[in-house]
Amino acid sequence: MGFRLKRYAEKLLCALFCGTVALLALLFFFIPSSEFSETENRALKQRPNFSAELLFSGEYTANVNDYFADQFPLRNVFVKLKGASELALLKRENNGVLYGRRQLAVKEFDAYRSRIEISEDTDRIYLDSTKAQLTALHAFAEKVDIPMVTILPPRTVDVFDPLISYDRPDGDRLFAQMEETLPPDAGYVDLLELFRGKAAAGESVYYRTDHHWTTYGAYNAYCEIMRALGKQDEIIANERFEIEQIPDFSGTTAARAGVPLYEKDVLELWHLPDDGAYSVVADGVDVGGFYQREYLNGSDKYAAFLDGTHNLTTVTLEGDARQTLLIAKDSFANCLIPFLARHYNIVAVNLHTSTDLSALFEVYAPDALLVVCNAENLITTGDLGNLR
Repeated sequence: MGFRLKRYAEKLLCALFCGTVALLALLFFFIPSSEFSETENRALKQRPNFSAELLFSGEYTANVNDYFADQFPLRNVFVKLKGASELALLKRENNGVLYGRRQLAVKEFDAYRSRIEISEDTDRIYLDSTKAQLTALHAFAEKVDIPMVTILPPRTVDVFDPLISYDRPDGDRLFAQMEETLPPDAGYVDLLELFRGKAAAGESVYYRTDHHWTTYGAYNAYCEIMRALGKQDEIIANERFEIEQIPDFSGTTAARAGVPLYEKDVLELWHLPDDGAYSVVADGVDVGGFYQREYLNGSDKYAAFLDGTHNLTTVTLEGDARQTLLIAKDSFANCLIPFLARHYNIVAVNLHTSTDLSALFEVYAPDALLVVCNAENLITTGDLGNLR
């Protein structure tokens, strides 16, 4: 009798497994593909186009795997279940994201080594590559005949290292390399110890659930930049701003970690009475001001700053003859620019799409240059090495 029950249970389990696989396969083919994941705040892979060249190179099968992974039925449910199970098992990380005390931090990234070699999902840093980029930035700075400031905002895992207790391979060596390689004429401003001290004091300089710094973190960077430009007397005290708080912000780090129970962030918009006087034009389109409120009701609330990342963004104040600040930037500058725009007309170019600053010098004749590149982008791209 016991043998028969065991055989029956085995058959039932096999039938349930095969039925589940068959059901998921049917759902895969009948449920329309999604283009965007609100949970992960990213575009999803679509069905790849077939060609013999892609097939024999292996790229087609890799694209198919990515497509199946992104379009898997009930994917968001399984992502959340996996994240919850990792927490329940008292694990300190999931999907390349560390679980700290009230803080998430990306541990793994794609490390850039050369134009033909990128290591995926690693926590190592190719210091030869980062040094080559910093050296190229040094060479570019020597040719600039206007005041220049360079900030390379640290990653969350760098800022919260003492609180997360994670041994970051090559992390401190990277920041020592920045200090050693960038000359005084590049105007390098080291923000690591400043932000570490504020994080240790419990100040919210970076989001818990996103890789960006908070508006308060950007304000602290603004103060350091103004000092580096010799304009410390013009710094606007934080008490003068009216701070609007937007609750329920959950960013890309939480989405990647798949943690359904993590406390969400509060996104802040810092206002002054003259906000409406500034004109913001992104890729030739007037977006209407510093903050685009339609994003505040969606998943990508950070895009409310300057309408997100564009190739070229300008900020001007009509009727006021002001100096022009050229900013070569990544997305960390989006919430920083509203502070700097109180003092300069801004021309901001996206480092990932354009590194020909010389052409912009001819068109806009800037009075000062600011380079803003988060340390993770320094590690994962070769953008800084292409400045000219």
